[in-house]
Amino acid sequence: MRRIVTPVLLLAVALASLFGANHLNGELQGNLGEVADDDRVPSGLGTPLVSTRRLTAMLAPPLTEPGFFDALDEMMASAPPSACLSVTQSAYYESNANIAVMPSEASLLLTLAAAHKELGPDHTFLTSVRSTVPMENGVVNGDIYLLGGGDPLLLTREFAARLGEAENRLHTPIEDLAQSLVDAGLVLVTGAVVGDATRYDDLLYAGSWPKTLVESENIGTLQALQFDDGWVQFPPSAAASASGEAGGNAPEEIPEDGAGYLAAEDPPFYAAALFDDMLEARNVVIRRSPRSEAVPADEETFVLGAIESAPLSSYYRQILDNRDVETAELLLKEIGLATSGTGSTQAGARAVETMLAGIGVNSRESQLFQLDGSGHDPANSATCPVFTALLDSAEFSPFFHELLPTAAEPGPLPGRFARVDDPGRLRVLSGGASNTTVMAGYIDIGRGQELVFAFIANQPDAADNQAVRELEGRIVSHLATLEAQPSLDDIQLEEIRVG
Repeated sequence: MRRIVTPVLLLAVALASLFGANHLNGELQGNLGEVADDDRVPSGLGTPLVSTRRLTAMLAPPLTEPGFFDALDEMMASAPPSACLSVTQSAYYESNANIAVMPSEASLLLTLAAAHKELGPDHTFLTSVRSTVPMENGVVNGDIYLLGGGDPLLLTREFAARLGEAENRLHTPIEDLAQSLVDAGLVLVTGAVVGDATRYDDLLYAGSWPKTLVESENIGTLQALQFDDGWVQFPPSAAASASGEAGGNAPEEIPEDGAGYLAAEDPPFYAAALFDDMLEARNVVIRRSPRSEAVPADEETFVLGAIESAPLSSYYRQILDNRDVETAELLLKEIGLATSGTGSTQAGARAVETMLAGIGVNSRESQLFQLDGSGHDPANSATCPVFTALLDSAEFSPFFHELLPTAAEPGPLPGRFARVDDPGRLRVLSGGASNTTVMAGYIDIGRGQELVFAFIANQPDAADNQAVRELEGRIVSHLATLEAQPSLDDIQLEEIRVG
C-alpha cells in the first residue's frame, strides 16, 4: 500500500509545485514586470524566474541599528521649538519638516546655486573708464566716466590687506585700472571723474533690512560701483596698526579718526573721488571735481581702459570663506539683471524661486520667503527640506560637492567632529548667529552612498547658542555613525532560474 501512496503523493507534490511555480511566475510578472530576456539564457538552461535585483528593497539589510531614530528623536526633543532637521537617503528622517525657520547663512546656498545656473562659472564683472570724446595726445577734453559693472570685490590694496590671514583675499585691484590709463598715455582730463552705478538699483542696502542691521557696522553698501564694500573709513590692517599707520583710505573731505567703519552716503561719488586721487598720484591732471551720474545714454562713448574680475567660480569660496555679505547681495542683483533686466534684490529673489521650482520645490508649500541673498534679513523663512532638496538635486549636487569644505580642512569644523571617523566624509556649510545655528551638507556612509542633511535652529532673544551648537554637533556625529549595507549587486547573487 505504501508503494502506491508514495508515488501518488510525489506526483501530487510535483503537480502542486508546477502549478505554484506557474502562479508565482505570473504574480511576479504582474507585480515586477517582464522577466529577463530569453536571449540572455544559455541554451538548455531555461529562462529566469525573477532577477534578485528587483528584490533589493526586501532583501537588503537595514541601514540602521534599532534605536537609531529614537536617538534622533531624543536629540530633537531638546532642540528649540523653532528647529528642524531633514535627512535624505531616499525617504529617511524628518523632524518639524513643516516648520518655517529663519535660514540665516543657509540662504547663501540658494544664491550660489542661482548664480551658478543663471550666470555660469565663467561669468566676469567688467569695470571700465569711458569718455564721450576720444583721447588725443594724452588729453581727454571732457569728463571720464568710471562705469560700475557690479564687481563686488573691487577693492583697494589697503582694504584687501586688512582682511584676516584666514580669509580669502581674492579681489580686483582698482589701482591697476588707474595705472592702465597712465600706461595708455593719459596726462590731462579737462572735465571730471564721474562715477556711474546705474547697472543696479540705487538702494544702498536691501530694502527690507531693519535699521538695526544697517547701523550695525557689519555690512557695507550694495551698489554697482563702489570701492572697498562702500566703506570710506575702516580699521587699519594688523600690520598697519603695528607700524603706526593711519586707518582708512578716503578723500580729504572724509574725516580720518581710525575708529571703526564709516559707509559712503554716495558710493559712486566716493569711488570717483578715490579714483581721481589715484590718477593724480600718477601725475594725471584733472581739472574739475568728481561727481556721480549716468553716462549719457544718447552719446557715443570711447573705452579708455577696463579691468575684468576673476571668473565667478572663484567668488564662490570667497563668499563661503569670508561669509561675504556684500558679495552675496550684489550677486543676487546681478542674477536679477540677467534673468529679468532689473538689477535688484527682488528680481534676484524671484530668480531663486524659479530655480527651485525647476528641481521640484514649491516656494509656497516650503514657506520660502527670501528677502536678501545672504540670509541676514530676520524675516527670511524656509523649511529644512528646501535645502536637502537643493543639495540632493541632480542639477546642483555636483556643484555643492565640489564647493563645500570637508570637516577635515583647516577651520573650526575639525574640532567639532574630532570623534567622527574620517571627518573628510563630511562636506558641510556651518554658520549662523547668536540666535541661529545652521549646518547642511553631505555625509559619505560608504559604498557610494551618502546622507544629505539640513539642521536649522532659531532661538529668538537668545544671547548665546552654544547649547544648540553642541546639539547640532551631536546630531551630525550620530548620523555619521551610519554605514551603508552591501547591495545585492555587491554580493553578486545569481538569478534564480527554472529548467
